[in-house]
Amino acid sequence: MAEVNRYRVVLYGASNDKPDLKAKVELYSAPRGHPPSAATSVGKLKFHDGPLPPDAQEKGAIVMHLPHGMLGDVIDLLRNESPIYFAFHEGRAVLGTGVEEVGSNDDHVPRLVRVVDGPPAAALAVEPPATPPPPPPVAAP
Repeated sequence: MAEVNRYRVVLYGASNDKPDLKAKVELYSAPRGHPPSAATSVGKLKFHDGPLPPDAQEKGAIVMHLPHGMLGDVIDLLRNESPIYFAFHEGRAVLGTGVEEVGSNDDHVPRLVRVVDGPPAAALAVEPPATPPPPPPVAAP
């Protein structure tokens, strides 16, 4: 089971040779703190508008086939969850998260915001807004 910590999204237009293939997400694993060039391919998720071929392992990489309607859910998973794992188990590809606590909320994680008119290194860590205090209790009549 490989940990996924990098990905790339490819959207496809109309095609005669693969008319049902709408998008592809390529999954990569790289040691923490290493540049993107150190990433190795873990596999691909292919999104179709039509019948799905069976999942497979091709040249050591896993290929998972999903309906194109799931693309947004997969992107959401990749953007918001960690760790994420990708494996081939019992004849099918499996993409999933690590074990998390029930009701865990990632709001405590600082968000990175890029300054559009500044240099790329000028990313700022911004804390999420504090929750407002509860309203004062209402006195009984």
